Amino acid sequence: MDDKIFFKRKSFWLKSLYSFAGILIFVIILDYFVIPWYVRLGEEVELPDVVEMTRAEAEVKLTNDGFNVLIADSVYNAHYPAGTIVEQLPAPFSVVKQGRHVYLTVSVGEKPIIMPNLFYKSPRDAELLLQGAGLKLKTKLYEYSEISLAGVVISQSFPAGQVIKKDTPITISVSLGPFPKIKTIPYLIGKSLDAARKQLRLLGISNIDIVYRERDNILPETVLSQEPEKGSEINDSTHVTLEISKVKNIEE
Repeated sequence: MDDKIFFKRKSFWLKSLYSFAGILIFVIILDYFVIPWYVRLGEEVELPDVVEMTRAEAEVKLTNDGFNVLIADSVYNAHYPAGTIVEQLPAPFSVVKQGRHVYLTVSVGEKPIIMPNLFYKSPRDAELLLQGAGLKLKTKLYEYSEISLAGVVISQSFPAGQVIKKDTPITISVSLGPFPKIKTIPYLIGKSLDAARKQLRLLGISNIDIVYRERDNILPETVLSQEPEKGSEINDSTHVTLEISKVKNIEE
């Protein structure tokens, strides 16, 4: 056989062998590396629960588990301290693909309460405004005022517009109107004992007797009757007797 033909055949087989080896290596790489990597991209996993974690803790946890973290919203929430996660989407323990976005809602703490303006409101309207704002009316004081009509609020324990905490007890003062030129006994029936005493003392009456009567259908410590009657003139010797409700005693 001609040497030239022999070397051509040898070169052909070598090229074929190299091509086969290259294809074999490519198949091995594809089978052992590329395909498993591609399959893992679509692998479904259980989403961890990060609700009640701090924002930093939640971001670290989700990032380490292969998720992308996005802060979707910040909300007032009295049940979660500021900076903690109150909601996540998808929900905890959902089965999702790695690498997907997880949307988090972060608490900014309890919503601040702004003290309402109670001036010149009736005591009942003032109490309703306080309740609506998450506050409590603790004490009603009464005082005479030369510039305000009787029965309206003329002072409050916190100025309007001040930020205060929920359930803060509030004290208001209610006008009794201008101080009377001729002092007479006011109408006290239906008022609390505390309010009646304060009003009488403002008029200079300190001689006050209390008689209790059992009344199941009336709020305890309410004035049931008074002596002298409304309109009686007050002098230095004026003596007032108040009949006050109390809860019926239950004998064991």
